[in-house]
Amino acid sequence: MHNVTKFPLAPDQEAQLRATNAKIAALAAVKPYSDIHSAFVFAAHLAMEAVSTASELDKMPGIERDQMRLVVDFWYSFADQARTAALACLGGSQTLAEATVAFLFLQTCCARKPAGAESVPQDGKGRVVGE
Repeated sequence: MHNVTKFPLAPDQEAQLRATNAKIAALAAVKPYSDIHSAFVFAAHLAMEAVSTASELDKMPGIERDQMRLVVDFWYSFADQARTAALACLGGSQTLAEATVAFLFLQTCCARKPAGAESVPQDGKGRVVGE
């Protein structure tokens, strides 16, 4: 884990950070926002499975240790990033910039329509127009 120095925020920024993290936590408590958090947690879990598998492969004869170390390092890094993203999706940001990016990410991600979903024109009563 990286050793990060936390710089003190101005009082108004500290309040903004708390407020933004609170908004993120409120979003994360409901679907589909909670699904995004779950996806990052699952990605971190899968990355750790890959680390375990790569570590086992490293014991096999004929495997280049330096190359396998790169693979293991990649998956550790991936797991760290996925855990950081999962924490940010729950309102665990350390800076106002991180919190703002996480909040905008959640809002934007859930506002998009899934691939292949087409908008069907409807009248004011929810009926499809043109049928």
